[in-house]
Amino acid sequence: MKYKLKNIALVVEIFGGVAIFISLIFVGFQFKENTKATRSSTATATISAMASWYADIGNNQQSSELFYKFLATPDSIPKKQRIQAIYNLHSMFLIFQNSYFLVKEGTLDASIQESLTVVITGVKNQPGMLYYWQTRKSIFFEEFRSYVDEILQSSDHVSEGIYEAIEEKKTE
Repeated sequence: MKYKLKNIALVVEIFGGVAIFISLIFVGFQFKENTKATRSSTATATISAMASWYADIGNNQQSSELFYKFLATPDSIPKKQRIQAIYNLHSMFLIFQNSYFLVKEGTLDASIQESLTVVITGVKNQPGMLYYWQTRKSIFFEEFRSYVDEILQSSDHVSEGIYEAIEEKKTE
């Protein structure tokens, strides 16, 4: 009887070990799926925030014109309107900063951050962008400030057509 109980205990331990092994595989699979879901949700939220920003600016003629004029010649608009344009840019830069740190922690795919970087690169030489950054950069985290400063100092150039029109308007 004693010998039989030892055999049963040994068989139960083996099944227990196999069960633990199977549950660890399941946990690993669930963890991987959860990571995918988190990254997907973060990407969706980031893109939605940017899309919303663009829609808010683009669907309002007054905001679009003000923002466009601010980028080209910030000193040509009254101070109250300049503040409005600065707030609009600031909301976009808060999204950029958030995405920058989400990429650093691995929650957001780096390709999304790269596409946001192109947005900054596209307007980096516009007087309004430079005005904004000089007046508001101290509000951001130091690491993000350095990142944006590198973009602004780079020789990279992105032309999406709309910014060329601003350049032409400034020379007229």
